[in-house]
Amino acid sequence: MTTTPEDYLAKAADTKVQLEAATSEGERTRLRRAHGVYLRLSNHDAESAARAELAPAPRIRPEKPSAAPPRPMTNYFK
Repeated sequence: MTTTPEDYLAKAADTKVQLEAATSEGERTRLRRAHGVYLRLSNHDAESAARAELAPAPRIRPEKPSAAPPRPMTNYFK
């Protein structure tokens, strides 16, 4: 079951109504957090699409790493 952004916005509105009727501080904190989560989830698809457009293109990498020439054997500590 896929939840649409409209569903999350409806849940956020419902949470806002519950927040106004909340009596304890713990309940208010829980409902404020839930409201914020629902708002972020409603914007998730749009935000991820925008981030994908702003992301740099993936680097082109060779299939095999190039072999570096061997270093000469020099002993600096004689």
